[in-house]
Amino acid sequence: MTEVRTRFAPSPTGLMHVGGMRTAFVAWLLAKHHGGKFLLRIEDTDQERLVPGAVRFIIEELQWFGIVPDEAPSRAELKEIGEDWDGAPDLGGPCGPYIQSHRGPRYREVAEMLVASGAAYRCDCTAEMLAEDRARQQERKESPGYSGRCRDRNVAADKPHVVRLKIPHDASMSFDDGIKGKITWDSISLRDTVLLKSDGLPLYHLAVVVDDHDMGITQVLRGEEWLASTPIHLLVYKALGWTPPSIAHLPVVMGTDGKKLSKRRGAPASNLLREQGYLADAILNYLTLIGWNPGEGTEQEVFSRQELIEKFTLDRCNSANGVFDPAKLLWMNGLYIRRLSVEQFTDAVKPFIEKAGLKFDEARWRPLVAHVQERAKTLVEVPPMVDYLFTDKIAREMKEMFQKGVDAPKAKEILLRSESRLVALEDFSHTALEAALRPIAEELGLKVGPMLGVVRIAVTGKKVSPPLFESMSALGKEVTLVRVREALGELG
Repeated sequence: MTEVRTRFAPSPTGLMHVGGMRTAFVAWLLAKHHGGKFLLRIEDTDQERLVPGAVRFIIEELQWFGIVPDEAPSRAELKEIGEDWDGAPDLGGPCGPYIQSHRGPRYREVAEMLVASGAAYRCDCTAEMLAEDRARQQERKESPGYSGRCRDRNVAADKPHVVRLKIPHDASMSFDDGIKGKITWDSISLRDTVLLKSDGLPLYHLAVVVDDHDMGITQVLRGEEWLASTPIHLLVYKALGWTPPSIAHLPVVMGTDGKKLSKRRGAPASNLLREQGYLADAILNYLTLIGWNPGEGTEQEVFSRQELIEKFTLDRCNSANGVFDPAKLLWMNGLYIRRLSVEQFTDAVKPFIEKAGLKFDEARWRPLVAHVQERAKTLVEVPPMVDYLFTDKIAREMKEMFQKGVDAPKAKEILLRSESRLVALEDFSHTALEAALRPIAEELGLKVGPMLGVVRIAVTGKKVSPPLFESMSALGKEVTLVRVREALGELG
């Protein structure tokens, strides 16, 4: 069997959003499922829209997701485009360069091959001439497109020109899409599209064909928005006598409102999801499920990375559009958080705690980590949940003390009795604390919930927090007493 080779070929024109991430994931999964190779190629020929730092962002995001390409731009290639940084990977490969702006001579060579074979031609039409043609087409109520003015003119190579593909008039075409099945076009809507610009840079239609052929790509996975371009690419393959790869168009990622997500409309970037405390494996799992299912009769939704690699095949991809549901991703992320070991969860959440300006304290964290992990759906939720553990001064929701049966004098009485019992305690374990404080409710004729709510706000500052007695034990006797007395002072 021929080695399966897939690629992820983003344009560095901005941050990578969920649609691009999904494409990268499925291309990687398909290659790994077949024991093949996954390539990263940077398509930077649209120089006007390049965003500085975007290549680094793409590479570092793949690293964060744990996806290491088998072939990718070398460190030297990255340096040439000003994207060299400490820790940049030095991958390279036998089919480089893997950055399109470095492959100009090859594109010009292939363009000349197409001209020589008669499949393409040089065009020296000016912008003004093209505008005149469009105006006439509009007057005749024709669909706009190139008029074919230079088809038979034999423009000299030394004149400024573009190279256009000679598209057969009224040509029909069919191909078997790896996901959608057989697709037929009765005619090709584009008219003699440009393959090579006058500055020698290729258009996507030329570059993608040349690169996929030269790099031995066997399976192309891309978004459905590229489906209309497929006839152009197949014509270029045919004109060059090259065998095209298998091409599959992934279903569109829609929002919950039924509209397509994009960089400009509602699609979150991967770094934003990371900053919001989502785990890489949860994102990978969820996005893979958009448009793919593990098989009929299978209700499983949470998969390990290895399970996804073992199960992922194109025949289980849907042709219908899929929905990106933030609520479903949040639910899945919570499941992944609870699957982490205590050490993994601590390592993951510690940077978020420190970023919040808190000084992480392992001794205070350990008694409560399991309770926090059970409640958290994202890592960014954790710092405000446990900030009282890692700071000397806390802000208290004092008004929340006053519930049914509890006014300011009653709250003061609760805290005075609590202080007295805490002072007398030698064992400050959570069980000893509970045994000492719970009876205060009965003594004062209160329900336990409102009574302990007063103590909770005094000690943690919050109406809702991880378990109270475990929190007090983690803080220790001295700090707990200081906070009870501070709350008494605030009650006046």
